[in-house]
Amino acid sequence: MSYSPCLLLSPTQFERSAIVSHLGERKLEGTLAQVCGFGPVAAAARTSSLISEHRPDMVVLAGIAGSLDAQCSVGEAYEFLRVRSYGIGVGNGEQFQSVGEIGWRHVQEESDTVPEGVGDVLHKTDGKRKLENRFGIDGELLSVCAASSSQTEADEKKKRYADALAEDMEGFAVATACVIHSVPWVIVRGISNHAGDRDKTNWQADRALQKVAERVGEILAGK
Repeated sequence: MSYSPCLLLSPTQFERSAIVSHLGERKLEGTLAQVCGFGPVAAAARTSSLISEHRPDMVVLAGIAGSLDAQCSVGEAYEFLRVRSYGIGVGNGEQFQSVGEIGWRHVQEESDTVPEGVGDVLHKTDGKRKLENRFGIDGELLSVCAASSSQTEADEKKKRYADALAEDMEGFAVATACVIHSVPWVIVRGISNHAGDRDKTNWQADRALQKVAERVGEILAGK
């Protein structure tokens, strides 16, 4: 397949299978559903490769995330209009400084596609399709290199970035690849758990992914 009008990406096969199953073939017509890989490195590389191969007119990243704020309820799904990089820079914990805070940019080159480079925060852009924020949330998705392993770690991230409502690991990477290739991107994340809660008996991943599929279905239908 050399072209797809929409590229639907999920970090893992588990997420992809659940979303595809809930959507069904009819809603996926004209859409290529692929696994982009777990974590920022794999996601950036795989997304860039898939965009180059299929030349989509839109990329949708869909999967689960951990809540950092009461606005993001476990078992629900949200579109995030802003995504922030966390964990790439200098230092750890309270001593951490982001790429932007030390005066750099993630992508330095100034060109027609990224005239100002890529900073710590990326904003969703519109492209050939007019994408409205029907179920978005006013806050940031924090893209981390490692998920919170405790409530203390989650609280530390929230304290540093008050606008952060949830954490994932791939959002910023996928969005960066899209910006470099001049492809509009959308991020829909289902909230499977509270960030820092590693007891999966408390998680609602299945319900969260069902909600993700509903949101993605609306986007694909252009409603």
